Amino acid sequence: MPEQPRDVVGDIRVCRFLRFYGHKVNEAAKGLADFLKWWVAEDILALRKGIIDLDVDDFHAWVDSVRSPYAPVMVPGFAETEDGHLVIFVSPGYFKAQEFASQRPACHTMDNDLMLVRAGLEWMMKRLDDKCYAKQKMLYSIKVIDAIHLGRETLPIRVYEIRKFAQDNGKQIMTMYCDHDILIMIVNAPWIIRFVTMFATTLMSKRQTARLRVLGSASDEDVQAQLRLVGPKSMFPPSLGGTRKPEDIPMYFPLAQENQARIAKWMALKESGITRKGATKPPTPGAAKKSNEQEQVAATSVTTPIANVDVEEESAAKVSAEAVPSVKEEKEEEKPVLLEEAPPQSGGWFCCAAP
Repeated sequence: MPEQPRDVVGDIRVCRFLRFYGHKVNEAAKGLADFLKWWVAEDILALRKGIIDLDVDDFHAWVDSVRSPYAPVMVPGFAETEDGHLVIFVSPGYFKAQEFASQRPACHTMDNDLMLVRAGLEWMMKRLDDKCYAKQKMLYSIKVIDAIHLGRETLPIRVYEIRKFAQDNGKQIMTMYCDHDILIMIVNAPWIIRFVTMFATTLMSKRQTARLRVLGSASDEDVQAQLRLVGPKSMFPPSLGGTRKPEDIPMYFPLAQENQARIAKWMALKESGITRKGATKPPTPGAAKKSNEQEQVAATSVTTPIANVDVEEESAAKVSAEAVPSVKEEKEEEKPVLLEEAPPQSGGWFCCAAP
């Protein structure tokens, strides 16, 4: 390997492979070796350059700039639990799978979408790895899938291109990026969900399947009780019984697929935003924060004159330590991470000790 990033070859990643293969050392070693060979052969190092160290806001902004407006609603940096697990929000009911497959510029093929998936996974695994070392314990991701309206649009498994994409890449993705999920929770599940889960479980390992929970309406008291084990009402949108405004959730509402100007811009593209060599236009750390501050300044200046302050320079000085580690942090000796799985929490199935 030209480089040996800690999140790729470090103790945490080794631990994930050991757990994925049921602590069978020989099988885990082979799985890890296959992953590393694949990682080098596919030039993942180049793919993730300039992406994996973005903070949540900048990563969302970059993904939103390169994804199809018909892409499924998926928010990788949705929230964090009190324990530090990453919460990913997905709302597949709005996914226009047929348009996603057919309405695209020639420069952005399904292979470009695969690169976007891989880049997203690299970003997530790096973020998890950093948090594991920061909190000195093993952490995972939690996928909360809001199945509201699922069936209103054509099911993805009924669109040939989407189904083939999943069959060709799904199992490989789940094997290469293994054991990062501690829980996959499907809420507001309609009867049709059984067809989707039957297809999905053919691509999942036994350990991954065991972490799948299919729940009913979010309005049910027992469902709410289980959502509270993940986070407070303020974490979730109203469709999950929460108080968070949908428009405050990145890449959710308003739906990109309803923005005709954005669709026209997408169809007119001559160059994809991501290729096998990475982002075509490398994202700039802190760009999202600067953009928000500039918008706030612009809004304020409409009614109130403000002093001549270099807002961009000031915001650049406040870049978070997470996005740009200090020299002291880089040189600080790494402490061992608690790799043991925690005991079950009393009174609930949600815990680190998933089967």
